[in-house]
Parts: sequence; structure tokens; C-alpha cells
Amino acid sequence: MQIQKIQPKLSEIELTIEVQPAEYQSYLEKAAVRISGNIKIAGFRPGKAPYAIVKQKVGEMDIYQEALENIISHFYGQAVEQEQLNTVGQPKIDVEKLAPGNPISFKATAALMPRVTLADWRSVKVKQAEVKVEPAEINRVIDDIRKLQAKETLADRPAKKGDRVEIDFTVSLDKVVIEGGQEKKYPLVLGDGLMVPGFEEQLEGLVKDQEKEFQLKFPAAYQNKMIAGRLCDFKVKLLSVYDRQLPELNDDWAKTVGAAGAEDLRSKIRKNIEDEKTFQEEQRVEIEMLERISQQSQFTEIPEVLINNEAHRMVHEFEDSIANQGIIFADYLKNLKKEEKDLVEEFKPKALDRVKTSLVIKEIAEAEKIGLTAEEIKQETERILSQVPGQPEAENNIRSEGYQQYLRTVMRNRKVSKLLKTVCVN
Repeated sequence: MQIQKIQPKLSEIELTIEVQPAEYQSYLEKAAVRISGNIKIAGFRPGKAPYAIVKQKVGEMDIYQEALENIISHFYGQAVEQEQLNTVGQPKIDVEKLAPGNPISFKATAALMPRVTLADWRSVKVKQAEVKVEPAEINRVIDDIRKLQAKETLADRPAKKGDRVEIDFTVSLDKVVIEGGQEKKYPLVLGDGLMVPGFEEQLEGLVKDQEKEFQLKFPAAYQNKMIAGRLCDFKVKLLSVYDRQLPELNDDWAKTVGAAGAEDLRSKIRKNIEDEKTFQEEQRVEIEMLERISQQSQFTEIPEVLINNEAHRMVHEFEDSIANQGIIFADYLKNLKKEEKDLVEEFKPKALDRVKTSLVIKEIAEAEKIGLTAEEIKQETERILSQVPGQPEAENNIRSEGYQQYLRTVMRNRKVSKLLKTVCVN
């Protein structure tokens, strides 16, 4: 194998690789076996015809084409290892010479992993805020639990705050009903604040079968950008009113939700809120630490492929968050008059920041010799497998090399984060 190397820019390498017939012959033979397994050749069982017979049957060029991908993959990998290159992503391949009996020549253009000059990360200090739980927060959770157990009775009176009502409604913009802006027999508890601000207040005082029309402005930060900040027309018909009686907050009721008594329930809720706030504060501190270290570090040119991959990952994360809100992603894009590629471009600046953060974590791990033992990886794999018993497809995915590589990265990142918190957090 002969290799010619050109580096047109810091973030890219071009390798022109020439492979001699003797070096790639075994790949031709394997390709001939695969071909003979897929076609009928008189006198031979599938996959058992000699190379010369397969060549006579399909033509030698077909065998070369069948073998080409494996030849390129093997010798490209060998060249990268021989030249001690730190490449990232899949290379762009251009086949320059391909003729039976002659050397195969191809050019591989690959992105190079950026080099990082780490900041003095040990001098970075971040303050972790003290977590406090206010009594009002505990009361809100208790009220939410009580609301879930409310007893409802049909009421023949005007609707008031705290009632559950059923309504028909439409929402229009410029006399056109907006997408998702029409509902029948829609259940709603007045005062829960789940609708656009002002909507629930408009229903107070209405009686069964009464209709009402009014206008409200959607918040500027509303998720549907077509109506965010816009004044829309609402038409509502009240169908029914239900009086809701919440259970009394006492020891007996607290026992029905798994507590020893009312005070024990408050204690448990306080602990849950405290744990959640602590987790959120730790996440904030970790992000701030890495952002500050990244901002003070220096990077060589970052390949576009890294930024693109991260931007696409962010779009898919965003798509999942939209789906969790019950919104179809295609409809969301349609409302914005955008395509997925537009979001990819919008996310690129943030994607660049995330790439830099990942590079910083990797560099710290290498500098501090943070590694993983086979036993650590085995134990974490077994822990994850225990969460999907009786699911062969999920188990196979967890054991796959791709997932195992992802798992190693996650575990390494945890160790780096633990080190940073030990050194950098006040």
C-alpha cells in the first residue's frame, strides 16, 4: 500500500491510497463467494463456485464492485493508523483507478479532530447556590395531590374558580381557525392556569349552554410562533359545570397517599422538592464550569462535520420535546414556514459551543488519565440490562459496539464532571 498525504487545511486531510492486486486479492475471493451465494451456477451449491467460474458467469468487474467497499474500508483504516491520524466522521471517498489486474487507487478526504489548548481549569471557581424549599412550594404540591382526588358533582349554577367545566371552543386569527384551535367537550378546571392567560377568567360567571366571544393576546414566547404575541378571537360555549370538593388535609387522608400522617407527607414532599432543586443546581454548576473552561481554552479549526452532527442531534432533541407537548413536528415546522435544514442552521452556533465542551471534557480526561476498567463497564452494562428484562431487541442494542462506545463516553464524562466539581465548586 502506498500513501500520499496532503493537508489542505488544519481541519482536513487528503489521503491518496494505492493498493496492489496481491494486497486486495483476498477481498475479491470473498466477494466472489458472496456473489455465488446469491445466483444460480449450474453444478455448484450456493457459495461454493470457484473464483474463475464466478468470474466467467458475472464478469470480473462485478466482483471488483462487490469487493470495493470492503477494500476501501480496510485500507483506509490501515492508512489512518499508519499515519497516526485522529480523524472524525466518515471520509469522502473518490475512486481514481479501478481496473481488473491493476492497482486500485482512491482518495479519502477526512476531517481531523481539533487540537485543544486547555485553559488553567483548576483556577476556575463556581459557586453552588444553597437550595431552599419554601412552605408555599410544599402547599402547591399537596394541593395538586388533593385536586387529583377531588369529588365532583354536576352543578346548576354559574361557573366559578375551582370548578371543572366542559366547553366547546374555537380560536381564530384573521377569521381563520388556527391549527389545533377547535375543541369539543373540552375539560378544564378554572384557576389551574393551563390555558392562555385570561381565558379561564372569561368563563367565570357563565351558565350551562351560554356562549361568549372575546379576544386575547397570546404570550410573545408562545410555542406556536404563528400566533405568539398575536391578538386572537375566541368563541366559547359552556356545556356543563362540576362542583369540586377536595379532601381535607389531615392524617387520615395523608395515609391514603402513602404517608404516616400530614407532617410526614410534608416532610416527604420537602425532600422530593429539595432533591429536584439540588439536581437542577448541580446541572447549572456543571454547565457553567464547562462553559467557562471552554471560553478560556483555545481550539484549532473545528471541522464542519462535528458542528453539523451536533446541530442535527439538537434538532432531534428539540423534535422530541415538541412531541412530548403533543405537537406534530412537521406541523410545527409548517407553522413556522421552515424546514428541518433551517433549524439545523439556526442551531449551529449553539452546536459549536457543545462541540467545544465535548472536546474540553475529552482533553481533561486524557490529561488527568481518567479511564474506565472493564469491570466498571461490565457493571454499568448489567445495571442497564436489568431495566429491560425480557426485551431481546433492547438487550442486543445495549450490547452493541455502538451503544458500548456511547456508554464509555457517558461514564468517562461522569468521572470528569466529578473531578471538576471537587476542584472548581465553592
